[in-house]
Amino acid sequence: MRRQRPAQHGEFELAHHHVPSLEDTKTTMDGLGPRVFAVSALVGVIGLAVTIGLGVAQGDGLRHFGFSYLTNFAFFLSISLGALFFIPIMYVTRASWNVVMRRLAEVTAAVVPLFAVLAIPVIILAGKIYGWADPAIAGSEAMAHKAAYLSQNMFVLRWVIYFVIWTGYSWFFWKTSVKQDTTGDVGLTRRLENYSGFALMICALSVAAASFDLLMSADPLWFSTMFGVYYWSGGFVTFWAVMTLFTMGLQNTGRLEHIVTPEHFHDYGKAMFAFTFFWGYIAFSQYMLYWYANIPEETHWYLVRSRNGWGQVGLLTLFATFALPFAGLVSRYAKRHRKILAFWAFWIIAAQWVNLYWVVMPQFSDHFIINPMDVTAFFGIGGIWLAGITRLAMGNSLVPYRDPRLDDSLRFENA
Repeated sequence: MRRQRPAQHGEFELAHHHVPSLEDTKTTMDGLGPRVFAVSALVGVIGLAVTIGLGVAQGDGLRHFGFSYLTNFAFFLSISLGALFFIPIMYVTRASWNVVMRRLAEVTAAVVPLFAVLAIPVIILAGKIYGWADPAIAGSEAMAHKAAYLSQNMFVLRWVIYFVIWTGYSWFFWKTSVKQDTTGDVGLTRRLENYSGFALMICALSVAAASFDLLMSADPLWFSTMFGVYYWSGGFVTFWAVMTLFTMGLQNTGRLEHIVTPEHFHDYGKAMFAFTFFWGYIAFSQYMLYWYANIPEETHWYLVRSRNGWGQVGLLTLFATFALPFAGLVSRYAKRHRKILAFWAFWIIAAQWVNLYWVVMPQFSDHFIINPMDVTAFFGIGGIWLAGITRLAMGNSLVPYRDPRLDDSLRFENA
């Protein structure tokens, strides 16, 4: 293996010159899992209870609550869908570097069925959130050709289909990987590789359609064929930020030490950098095409988000979500410095939340407004989400230790 210079202050410790062994560190949630689960579930329940209380006190028939809930529901769902994309991408490309952290991605994706339950308030409050449920809009000439698609029954049916697809694939990948821990059957890896190409295709189509239903249809007169990629790319870069913090948090408790090395964290940083740029490219392209065409039914969505305080939020999104993390993660040093990488992971999570807030909330009010329930809903849904992930991670290894590419992953080094 190539020699490396001594780590400077604040950088990750050096990876061992010998190949790391799973015997060198803890690879289960034993002892830690029940505590994290209890705290996360408590935060989630209290957060949701406070959010509901604030929504009732608002006196608007839970309309503001509906938009606050939608923002955070869509945010955390996008992270788990990012994980669901990551897994088949790694199998299709037969990449080995990711094996040591893939189980974290598997449980993050496998928590998707929980969102089927969390989606119930969105469905119940659809009449207060979505423009297509407003009789005045639904009966307009512009909605005539969309009425069959944008209806309550079809909305529910499509979400049943989405969750069947996502649950099926996420549990297939997770359960097969866990089974391999017991059997060591290399054929299971081949099976996962064979199904991954189709999984990517069907998940891409379903996530795009879900983003139209979940977010874009709040304003049913506006449409963008790029919106699905816009939503997915934001969730995918946030997924990498979350994986960075999950891994660092586990290492701080003595788990995954020497297994996930500075070389792997370097790739975490590269993924955050790459998809920060990709998200910026998609966001700019969508705006540029509408600006250039200047068609009223298309530009009004951006006009609402450029006035009455929302324009400042949009500028904040531009710099916080793209320009600053792009500059901050461009260097090799930043990707290999533990505190810097953690800072940008937190930053990306916060910035992507603000971006989604800017997408959703102007449909509630054309004047910039923020309410405590917007934040309490974050902790409510986020706490339940983290509790679900923790529960799935308990009882199994945090590393797929009989994956045939594990040794290559343990030996991984950046060029």
